[in-house]
Amino acid sequence: MRECFRAERMKYRRTSIKGMTVGMPLVTVVLAAWLTHVYFAVDSYNWWYIGLYPGFLGMLCGIIGGKDKRKKNYTIWSLPCSMGSIWDAKVLVGVMMSGISVICVVALTILAGTGMEAVLHIQFIASPSLGAQLLAGVVMWLTTLWQIPFCLFLTQKMGTFLMLVIHMGLYTILSVTASLTAWFPLFPWAITARLMCPILGVMPNGLLLQPGQMTYSAQLGDMGSLLMGIPAALLWFGLFWIGSRKWFERQVATK
Repeated sequence: MRECFRAERMKYRRTSIKGMTVGMPLVTVVLAAWLTHVYFAVDSYNWWYIGLYPGFLGMLCGIIGGKDKRKKNYTIWSLPCSMGSIWDAKVLVGVMMSGISVICVVALTILAGTGMEAVLHIQFIASPSLGAQLLAGVVMWLTTLWQIPFCLFLTQKMGTFLMLVIHMGLYTILSVTASLTAWFPLFPWAITARLMCPILGVMPNGLLLQPGQMTYSAQLGDMGSLLMGIPAALLWFGLFWIGSRKWFERQVATK
């Protein structure tokens, strides 16, 4: 397994993965600092987990899953290791790169926010505490891991373009609709957006979690939603990983 993981990582040394992993968080933070000012921190995270992060994960999986698919997987069918191990390696590379991207966006947001306060003397209207931002990063990463096996599977089945259309379409709709309901754990696309409400104090639509705001409800601020959302997201991750792994292994049997 270790050798498969190393080999999988080496495949992408000359691809755009490293640039994307750092570049997309940087773009998110710069845009939020430039355009929103006093709402900088909450908008930086909101723009990331609502749009840019699922987009990044989709493109990441398109590269990881598409590299072998373009050669009809002939380069891996003959390898002296199980296809399950190869699939696991692909998932783990995605998990690692997604974690690095979240670390980047949290670190850059904290550094930029501190600099804006110290140098530009900007008084933020909404500024989550350091602890809240660190917790948001951890929860954001844990609750989006399911996207990696899901997007890898779709890439193998229908290609990168259709995978991105389906994934981003579902995410855009469900992250701002199903996340507002009591049954949000049933929809993995809705979980992250819902859990950021009590942690960062911002709703999926980008508005602050305050009475009078559009889509506000008191239940959105309940920290107890983390006790449902995090296990549900990890369960979805496990289901998608196991299911996609078994499907990938069966492809060899049919060759």
